[in-house]
Amino acid sequence: MKKNVLKIASIVLAGSFALTACDNGKDDPQPSEKYSDVPFVVCEGNFNANEGSIDVIIDGEVKKDIFQSENNRPLGDVVQSMEIIGDQAFIVVNNSGKVEAVNMFTFKSEGTCTGLSYPRYVVNRNENEIFVSNGSGDGNDYVYVVNKLSMQKTDSVPTGLGPNTMVVSNGKLFVANSGGWGTDKTVTVIDTKTLKLEKTITVGDNPYDMDVDAQGNIIVFCKGLTEYDADWNPTVVSNSAIYTINGSTLEATATKQFDHQFASYGGNLLACNGNTVYFIDDAVYSMTNNGEPTKLIEGTDFYGISVNAKSDEIWVTQTPYGASHSVSQYSANGTLVKTYKVSNQPNAVVFD
Repeated sequence: MKKNVLKIASIVLAGSFALTACDNGKDDPQPSEKYSDVPFVVCEGNFNANEGSIDVIIDGEVKKDIFQSENNRPLGDVVQSMEIIGDQAFIVVNNSGKVEAVNMFTFKSEGTCTGLSYPRYVVNRNENEIFVSNGSGDGNDYVYVVNKLSMQKTDSVPTGLGPNTMVVSNGKLFVANSGGWGTDKTVTVIDTKTLKLEKTITVGDNPYDMDVDAQGNIIVFCKGLTEYDADWNPTVVSNSAIYTINGSTLEATATKQFDHQFASYGGNLLACNGNTVYFIDDAVYSMTNNGEPTKLIEGTDFYGISVNAKSDEIWVTQTPYGASHSVSQYSANGTLVKTYKVSNQPNAVVFD
């Protein structure tokens, strides 16, 4: 499953976070309750405003910018993604060129990986290391290996242009090469243990988002390619597509070729739940067993989608121009449960 997996809120915050560091040099005592079983909202913030944040929804109420609250400093500029691994969360801050590691009991920073040019996503490698995708298509395009304790880069693997979303299946790391500010049409496959390149798979233009279905197959959303004339009028060259990569044979098949480019400009546009694929176009659609897409949720300004594998609930972020930004919670059949007002530019909902 994709990293975003929802659970229902059950957390005790009061008192737990009042514990402070010991003066005897021993490890700080940890609160007894973890920030768990609650939805976190990844909010990019406006570009160059240094206002990116992680909001959390507790008992139906939004608590904004919990990193700022717990660390007395801003998280940074353009919060791209967040990955929860055990008792830590790793937050990628794209325009600040860093990854913050935070404690899931306190949400206090436990280390920062800096010196990144264009970081995008994190996935787990093993008990001691994470993978970080990095690169805008300018030639500095890698998956970095980062030590969880020191938060230092220890190794790197070159990829295609603009490595973006990553998933792990059958001991292999799949990296969607989105093209960055250029164009690409490949998925890089890396052995998670040896770091050797296993294969470069050709898919549609600008593969941007991925997830794993119930069979371990990788579902790839390809945005398509747009070029511009001398007057910056857009000329569509290729349309959006969804590909399926067999997790065992590594063969790619075009599951769905669209006759247009998807309307949404967001980043997290696809999510799997079992054998059902959800994606954002001019609405939210579902597609099961490679069948025809069905329109599930009407709406506009959809920017990102996440699915709760436990309850089958669908969470969609919305970024209307000139209005408050929000995240909406829907039942499995597309019925609205509740809408929450959150910080600027929410792109995903992440769950422990």
